[in-house]
Amino acid sequence: MNSNSINQKIINILKLGRFFFVFGGLFLFLVGAFFAVLTGAELDINKILFGYIILFLGHLSVSYSNDYFDYESDKLGEKTDVSGGSGILQIDPSLRETSKLIALSLIVISIIFGVVFVIIYNYSLAFLGYVIFGNLLGWFYTAPPIRLSYRGLGEVSTMLAIGFVVPGMGYYVMKGFIDLNLIIFTIPLLLYGVYFILSVEMPDMETDNMSGKRSFVTRYGRKLTLKIVFSAALFSCITYFVFHFGHIFDYNINFLVVAALSLVPVLLSLWGINKDTRKGSVRNAFANLNGLILFAALTNIYFITKILT
Repeated sequence: MNSNSINQKIINILKLGRFFFVFGGLFLFLVGAFFAVLTGAELDINKILFGYIILFLGHLSVSYSNDYFDYESDKLGEKTDVSGGSGILQIDPSLRETSKLIALSLIVISIIFGVVFVIIYNYSLAFLGYVIFGNLLGWFYTAPPIRLSYRGLGEVSTMLAIGFVVPGMGYYVMKGFIDLNLIIFTIPLLLYGVYFILSVEMPDMETDNMSGKRSFVTRYGRKLTLKIVFSAALFSCITYFVFHFGHIFDYNINFLVVAALSLVPVLLSLWGINKDTRKGSVRNAFANLNGLILFAALTNIYFITKILT
């Protein structure tokens, strides 16, 4: 194998990671971490970095395992920037086993780092259980025998991962425990998990139908799914108003600001609510994902200003 072929293999292996999705997880992790600081935890940059490495490894493994286990179904459809896998294994099937090995290695390293974190910071073993649970949730999204995404449970598992596990990891590493504050705080984030998964499922409706995936979109169609996506964003926004006017949190956080920022995904999902063609759903998914990332990034900026003032 010449150097050009080796270089192309390396590039393809990196493309399998689909770092765009992993990058979005960083902002949700930080939302949880900064919220923990605003509710009394000490700002510890080393904990944030160490905790995120643990999450990053587990999150990245999902890209590799999904491509491996979705290999046959992804062959039926057309890859887009937001759906259909990376498309790399269809171009170079020789990387299938490599993809699986990388996924398993990332999970093992994530768990090992979780053990080290527990030892260094004297956290309870419950933290390690949290890390293991998050990794298993990502693995069994497509891996047999559970195959959550093929059994009509993909939306529930993604809602839990995006809305609770990822921001909860940030909160956990900073505060050392999970409490009622986090559970209540993640209510709108769980809705954003629904917003996310339904958005990325829409372009794959025809492919998922052919491969036997029992997703919400394959069962109920794009028209209803678009309305659910908008409703999830809208109710997330409303929840932040409830946090503010209901004085749910006794901390110096103005949730009217967060509610205003949450209008970004609301407006983007409203813009696409009638675009129910496959081409339109690709644009919707890309816009909605960027809207969610932008909301999380702006919320982090707001939280940082509150921490520093």
